[in-house]
Amino acid sequence: MLRFLWPILLMFGPQLGPRIVKFVRALWRLHRDSRVNLLIKLLIPLALVYAVFPLDLVRDRIPYGLGRYDDLIILGLAVWLFWNLCPRAVVREHMGEPPPPRPEDEDPDSVVDGQARPTDDSDDQRGG
Repeated sequence: MLRFLWPILLMFGPQLGPRIVKFVRALWRLHRDSRVNLLIKLLIPLALVYAVFPLDLVRDRIPYGLGRYDDLIILGLAVWLFWNLCPRAVVREHMGEPPPPRPEDEDPDSVVDGQARPTDDSDDQRGG
């Protein structure tokens, strides 16, 4: 089985390698960023602790490989959840993507400049 993976790895490795490195760097930076919630940051370390812990929730005798690969499945789910629960703007920043276009950048003539101020109920009663 492993001998069949080598040609695939040699064929797709140069394309996937830089993307994987960029993704891992972004995960590391997101994990160290203070704008990401602490509970979200705990997902990956807890999955790593589960992978290292000698007792499994799923026994190895379960068919279809679920028992043997449950550590990888949980680690993959933790990474997926971490990536999707992080704020989108922070993820874009760490991936090196530009921010999404704003309406005023696309068509500056359609933007109305103005000022806003907070109002109270008392302002409405005075007619103002």
